[in-house]
Amino acid sequence: MKAGERYVIAMPGQAFEREGMALRFADNPSFKRMAAGFNSLTSGRFEEWVTTARMEEIGDRFTAPSVMVLYGEICAEIAAEKFGPPSALAGYSLGFYAAALFARSLKVRDVLKWLERVNAESARFFPPGEFSFAVATGIRHWELEELLRGLDLKSVRVANINNPRQVVVAGPATDIDRAGKLLKGRLMDCQVLPLDVPLHTEYMEETRGRVSQWWDTIPAAAPTCPLISPVDGRIIQSGEMVKSEMSRALTAPNDWVSVCSRISQMNIDWVLDLSPGGELGRMVRWTNRDTVVKPVSVLWKGED
Repeated sequence: MKAGERYVIAMPGQAFEREGMALRFADNPSFKRMAAGFNSLTSGRFEEWVTTARMEEIGDRFTAPSVMVLYGEICAEIAAEKFGPPSALAGYSLGFYAAALFARSLKVRDVLKWLERVNAESARFFPPGEFSFAVATGIRHWELEELLRGLDLKSVRVANINNPRQVVVAGPATDIDRAGKLLKGRLMDCQVLPLDVPLHTEYMEETRGRVSQWWDTIPAAAPTCPLISPVDGRIIQSGEMVKSEMSRALTAPNDWVSVCSRISQMNIDWVLDLSPGGELGRMVRWTNRDTVVKPVSVLWKGED
């Protein structure tokens, strides 16, 4: 990479976690410094979560959100030290929370408290196993919505648009299972995901309402780096907009296609994909074939 190049950091959300995803950073001075601070906020667990913990722990519905938000923030800080400040930040799902932290819009304690409160309220309404997610490949989101209506599966809602022909849906587990069977043969693939809280759908309205009164009292600053909305690709410019977008994204589908469209308008040189398995980078390339994507491994492989 050349000095002065413009790049965007793509920050992953829940279900992107992997065992040992930050193990290669273990001796990085900045990682050690920041991890010590995050340990103090997570009962001493953060560094273990991202280096040696097993998937059974880090993939837990209450643990994974904190793991991925803090992982994204720490990776972004290391990236900025190596390549200079990014031109913008794009967060998939709760990757937007990590973006808000890196941009100094919100404090770490407040974001972790937000996650704690959302998780607590979600547990009241969505017992384990009652809801589920599935990813449908080979269909546009509006085509899938029409099919679901025709099959009397209105309870299944679009939650994420990953690329022009890949859609994540959420709903009651029995209906997700039924949808998979009825859609067989009409899609390239349909796979159930290990998530059971219907984030980014209208099912989260009551949860959002219960945390909003507290959330309205939390201070937020204007982001120091442009943040791209995960819902519609707008540029988020104020602290209040950051808070509003986090709240809105609980109940509105996240649209990565809109995010990629915004990136393509920004005259950037490349995208840094922080997802441990490279999923976000593939989603970017499926949407914008000409976009140059660099994997998170460039942070430790010594590339210039």
